[in-house]
Amino acid sequence: MAPTRRKRRAAAARVGVSPAPASIARAGAPAEAHSTAPASLSGALVVALVLSLALLLAHAGLYRFLTDDSYISFRYARNLADGHGLVFNPGYERVEGYTNFLWVLILAPLARLGIPPERAANPLSLTATIALWGVIAAFALRRYREPGRRWLAALPLFGLAITRSVAVWSTSGLETRLFELLMVAGLLRLTIEVEALDLGRERRAMACILFALATWTRPDALLISACAFGCAGAYVLARRPASFVRLVTRQTPFVLMVTAHYVFRRLYYGDWLPNTYYAKFGGHFWWKAGGSYLLAFALEYFIVLWLPLIVAGIARNVANRTAFFPLLVGGVVIPHMIYIAAIGGDHFEYRPLDLYFPLAFLVMTDGVAHFIASPRRWVKPATAAYLALIAGGLVLIPWESHRQFINRYKPGFPGGEVNDLVEAQSFLSPGRDVILRLPGLEWIARTHRDLTRWMTLHFVGIRAEEHRMFLATAIPEGLTLGRLKQQGVLPPDTYIAVDCVGAIPYYSDLRTLDRLGLTDAHVAHSKPVREIMAHSKSATLDYARSRGVDLWAVDAVHLILPLTSTRLLVAVSDGYMTKQPNYAVEAGDAGYLICELPMGLDSTSRRLPSLRIFSLGDSSFIRNYLARIRAAYEDSLLADPGNYEAAHDLAKALILNQDFGAARRVFAMMSQRFPTLVEGYEFLASCDVMLDRIDEARSAARQGLAVARANADTAAYRRVSEILSELEQP
Repeated sequence: MAPTRRKRRAAAARVGVSPAPASIARAGAPAEAHSTAPASLSGALVVALVLSLALLLAHAGLYRFLTDDSYISFRYARNLADGHGLVFNPGYERVEGYTNFLWVLILAPLARLGIPPERAANPLSLTATIALWGVIAAFALRRYREPGRRWLAALPLFGLAITRSVAVWSTSGLETRLFELLMVAGLLRLTIEVEALDLGRERRAMACILFALATWTRPDALLISACAFGCAGAYVLARRPASFVRLVTRQTPFVLMVTAHYVFRRLYYGDWLPNTYYAKFGGHFWWKAGGSYLLAFALEYFIVLWLPLIVAGIARNVANRTAFFPLLVGGVVIPHMIYIAAIGGDHFEYRPLDLYFPLAFLVMTDGVAHFIASPRRWVKPATAAYLALIAGGLVLIPWESHRQFINRYKPGFPGGEVNDLVEAQSFLSPGRDVILRLPGLEWIARTHRDLTRWMTLHFVGIRAEEHRMFLATAIPEGLTLGRLKQQGVLPPDTYIAVDCVGAIPYYSDLRTLDRLGLTDAHVAHSKPVREIMAHSKSATLDYARSRGVDLWAVDAVHLILPLTSTRLLVAVSDGYMTKQPNYAVEAGDAGYLICELPMGLDSTSRRLPSLRIFSLGDSSFIRNYLARIRAAYEDSLLADPGNYEAAHDLAKALILNQDFGAARRVFAMMSQRFPTLVEGYEFLASCDVMLDRIDEARSAARQGLAVARANADTAAYRRVSEILSELEQP
């Protein structure tokens, strides 16, 4: 043995590590990527790391929220804690209506200890966020150990801290951050293990266990894990073929853990895949939505600015013989993006894509290291300016989306309301921001706005602000139904049917039919009836009747509609005008319980004798309803004269009461205050016709026609054109 080699091995034995092969050492593999020797942190770096964590937590606090969907998992966890098993409706069929097995298993024992899931979920997610920060910090500090380069470890951490998506998914009640923690930790650990194999060393096989736990947390982790193992196998086979078999056998824990979960699912639920797979996807590809989702994500965070740093990071790793990490990142992100595009994206804003940020920031940090290695003096200040530009791109549109978001719940905002609300028409328009209106940026902002409108119209990429406000409408209803149950008004076995089965079933604790099929196998396996993300399947009234459903919500979501609810007014108007078989039950100050009765009025009255059920076409009910809501709307307008919805609904209620003069005054006020909305002119013309003011009706219709043309609202243009053509006939 050569003396130099003996000396290297003897020195390595004294410090407890194996020396790198001479071939690797000569190739220039960076010390920071492989050294295990401890290195001290400067005081400035410690301050920077602490500041990045504080900024991340403060940013997360800004968006702190719970989603209604998280209450589905909460209900499973509570039922498990109460001894009912992993079921949605205790005592009935088993359906796997959750996609986060490990998350439910974590929440259940806490519920058993008296900590309700809705109180435990966000602290757990924030804890996982801190742990994710720690994993990124440890990996970055390991890679940058050279004097003068340690500060690079702070860059990916500050990137996490200022990114809206990372802050948003630090809470929500969903398993998102736990999944990301396990998956990112698994990918980084796999990098360490493969780099060790590349140097002829051995690291404990931990990545496979982290991947298995991630797969228990979300099913799509199976795809990512398979891609990661494929990248590792290809890399080791190319570099160290003799280590390939060892690499494969080290993944045995992953195979055993994932197989055990699938066997449990098959034995407990009778299916190999979660019920949510059939309800949300079931083989139905939606490339247009998925492509729009990915493009909107790329535009919102100005990912084009990342590309030079990513390319430089890849080049640095290739030059340093540490190419496995960028290979791994690309090898898992690209297939995952194709998968996301195929399934149509996600109902939540960028939730499955949030995983990319920490991985991309680490590769980009390698790119920064590559740039600043240049001896040219101008490179470092230019790189600093470039990083500031990237930071601005990470913040600009996301912050505007939060600042401009409407302060009241509207479904599918802005796309679902773009023809009815001024706020929806102007949301994220380039002209509202001094930077986004600049040439070049204006195109990006306008394209992103148009994509956001289309996606939210189809319930793709719904923003966190909307989910927070929606839950605020669902919790009071669930609590009200729970009180009616406790008071004996609703029997304990009352069976309701609604679309959103989160907070309402959770707080009411009523047996619930999920009309979208997440927790109902029959609906999940039915054919799609509409092209809306996660809402394409729908139960039928006949199916509800066969299941013995008592109360079928007329509204898509709510069984109880507040007095000033537009949906309540529409339901009452439809019942009055068309004599539809819909019914109302007074729910006190909460409003009215509006429903269809699948089992029929007589059968339901016998089963629920404490309910006073009125037909919506009943004249006595209409009089009582109109008196109650007129006072409620007038109070709302006194408190907020600019409340368009209150003014609109008051005017419609006045029309229903045939008080056309009062209704005309309200519509005239609306058309003056909201001149870009067609509806005010449309109904103003209709009121003028009823009051025999034909000239005024023609004028209002012409104004509405001009607004519809300016808004490119073809449907409104057609409606107003028909009104005007009738008015101009002799």
